[in-house]
Amino acid sequence: MTIRLFTITSLSTGVRSAACGPLSTLLIALALTMTVTTTGCTVTIPAPNRLLRLHGMQAFEAQDLPAAEARFATAVEQNPTDWKSLYYLGLIRIQQGRPFDAQILLENALELRADHPETGDILDALAEALSRRGQLAKLHELLDHATEQYASSRDYIRKGRYLLKLGDVDGAMLAYRKSAVVAKEGDAEPFVVLADFYERIGDMTNSLTALRHAYAIDPSDQEVAERLRLHGVVPGPTAGLTPPTAK
Repeated sequence: MTIRLFTITSLSTGVRSAACGPLSTLLIALALTMTVTTTGCTVTIPAPNRLLRLHGMQAFEAQDLPAAEARFATAVEQNPTDWKSLYYLGLIRIQQGRPFDAQILLENALELRADHPETGDILDALAEALSRRGQLAKLHELLDHATEQYASSRDYIRKGRYLLKLGDVDGAMLAYRKSAVVAKEGDAEPFVVLADFYERIGDMTNSLTALRHAYAIDPSDQEVAERLRLHGVVPGPTAGLTPPTAK
């Protein structure tokens, strides 16, 4: 599982958190009892909460999980709409082997941050929690929802990864192919992932084709260049193969 770490800016003032979602009534009511101010449908997190979160993130990066857990838990007690602390607590619960608790925390974080740049990180963690719990129906629902709602290459890569874990090779292949189709211009990762998949199932011809697509997008990637050499292809102007979806 890939873990994405976030950064925090100025600690001198409060910062506005997530817009209200389905949990807004309950969460804001709780926040108000803890002197967290609200404006319209947005919650303002006071500086002390951000400081707790910063210390928690520093402890998490240092793998001091007890210290990180204590700080994030206090931050959430101060403000239950602090999605970032909920996210980190979810990661900690996964590392602690407590996927059920992680699921609850991450589902709350997702409701508060359902359509933001960080949504993919929350979805990654939540999918891992569901997978570790063996909640296959909910995992499929999450993976399908993400590809339908956001339809990014990352969402299809996530879907392919878990389908492959579950033994659905055909479903994984379709998801990985779609990740390449919807890839943004200049993004070689879906083709590298597709090459990995083909290599795993023994399809070296398609693995090489995907690597050549990746090389055409980013010829500076030395790992891809080395893999081409292993296939007997010398990196250079003719090694790349423009993806059929490229504009």
